[in-house]
Amino acid sequence: MTVSFEELAGSPIIRVNEDGTQAVRHFRVAWSDWLTFARELVGEYRVVGRSFAFIPPQSFPGFENMLVRELDVEPFEPSGPDGSTVSTLTSGVNQYPSGGARVTATYEAMFDADNKPRPDLPEPPEGTFLSYKADLGSQCIATPGRTWRWDDPPDHPPLPPDIQPGVQVAEGSFELTWHRVPLPPWNLIRELRGKLNSATFVGSPPGTVLFTGAKITREFHIFRTGGFWKVRYSFLESTHELSSGALVGWNYFYKETPVSGEHWVAIADEDNNRPYVSADLTQLFTFG
Repeated sequence: MTVSFEELAGSPIIRVNEDGTQAVRHFRVAWSDWLTFARELVGEYRVVGRSFAFIPPQSFPGFENMLVRELDVEPFEPSGPDGSTVSTLTSGVNQYPSGGARVTATYEAMFDADNKPRPDLPEPPEGTFLSYKADLGSQCIATPGRTWRWDDPPDHPPLPPDIQPGVQVAEGSFELTWHRVPLPPWNLIRELRGKLNSATFVGSPPGTVLFTGAKITREFHIFRTGGFWKVRYSFLESTHELSSGALVGWNYFYKETPVSGEHWVAIADEDNNRPYVSADLTQLFTFG
């Protein structure tokens, strides 16, 4: 069902700044239709059998990546309300059958037009999108002085014990926020916490990205059904470069005596179990 509406004079208002693009539109609809109109603007998922049917949101005309971020609903003519249903605090609210409702929709550019803030992100299901935030840096690891020798021919004397050269290791963290999710993969999130990427993930080689957990909150929880979740996944990245140029990660530790010319060596217990298990982290972007 499509709700009849009127876009009011002075609408839209478009704002462009260094943080992105926003737009505000003002509509008038029948008071009894405001909730249905809100659902049309925001979009929703409906359960069909054991699958989800996606009903897309109404984007700002000409800008498919600008979606409704916020809605305000108020009486168009606040005078003369119909309060016949208001007998208790829970029986009903004032109605405005003559003036209708003023609906103010705030739009925001929420993703790149191709739904890829960077080209190597996982592919989210239809109707959802990803945003990316990173804090990439490095950490200094102290190594024993006895490991190293001065580049001073011909003897190349060892460093004294009180000198502990630091080795800078590339480390960082990043978040992938999955927006407008109908049902998060609760069990997979529990199973994959503490595991490494088994394949290249967000541009990082296998074994270098550690999934640490998720923060999950509601989005547009104004409907009895069909609302969304926002899933914010957290990852830690650690890389060490071998002499071959290959990058290794969390299961590699610095060994004072090199193996085959490499100081970064993988470790395992007596049953050959690594400290961290690998898994397919793209499974996190499937519905529960």
